[in-house]
Amino acid sequence: MTIGVDLGATNIRAGLVHNGAIQMINQVALSDKDSLEKTLDQLKTMIAPLVQPGVKGIGIGVPSVVDIEKGIVYNVVHIPSWERVELKPFLEAAFKIPVQVNNDVNCFALGEQNMEPVKDIPQWWPLPWGQAQAPELL
Repeated sequence: MTIGVDLGATNIRAGLVHNGAIQMINQVALSDKDSLEKTLDQLKTMIAPLVQPGVKGIGIGVPSVVDIEKGIVYNVVHIPSWERVELKPFLEAAFKIPVQVNNDVNCFALGEQNMEPVKDIPQWWPLPWGQAQAPELL
């Protein structure tokens, strides 16, 4: 079992996955974006109910530049309090299981590459769709 987390500009989504199927999912609007402590507490509160025996790790995607080796995120889009956050060490200390942190679009692409019908296509480009893209297409 693993836990997947999507930290977005407006929502936090967290799901428990077992054998490729989502077993449980939590979602909440992100609040108090100006407070690092409150957003980290909110994130931890979303993940906690999903942690159970057999969970091997947590993967989290964030809309920012990420040092994937250290799990540090920088200047998270639309979350002003997240200028430099040592997210991996924070979550590993909280839950005592391995954590991987990456850019949200990288996570999207990695997830899609194993899904039908993309898995048999040698080259493809993911097109993420978020708040920032909608006005550009209008």
